[in-house]
Amino acid sequence: MKNELQQDLLHALFCFKKANVSIFRAVLNAECGGLSISEISALNCIGCRGKKDKDGADQTTHKAMHKALAVSKAAVSQMLGSLENRGYIRRETDRDNRRKIIITLTKKGEAAVDKAGKNMDALMSQIINKYGEKEMRNFILLVNRFTEIAEEAVYEPPRPEG
Repeated sequence: MKNELQQDLLHALFCFKKANVSIFRAVLNAECGGLSISEISALNCIGCRGKKDKDGADQTTHKAMHKALAVSKAAVSQMLGSLENRGYIRRETDRDNRRKIIITLTKKGEAAVDKAGKNMDALMSQIINKYGEKEMRNFILLVNRFTEIAEEAVYEPPRPEG
């Protein structure tokens, strides 16, 4: 029984991952300029940091993105370089602190974040409507609890059975 339960859990996790990837692919279709999930996450991170430049454009810093995206500084730098080369962001040295780089969304970056957000909202609404609000809230609680337990298990040594 135990091995069967473990296999069922593993299968469910693979299916969940597949569904998650499918959701993001649907959101990031050609309408979003072929951006990757990571790139949209980075643009969204810039757009959601709550700071504005003098022209009202969303902005953030390299350090804030590194923390928010939970990826290496090198990965953030590489992603930002690619986004800048394609015209989604601007990077400028902070006038008050020359060691600090301010990252700002361009109009093209704002449009990509807006489009991805609208696509995600529509898709999430469709899923919630089919699932039902009560069941969705229970699902969210279960996923959050599972994540909490799984993260604890990763950082704690396994306990002997018996």
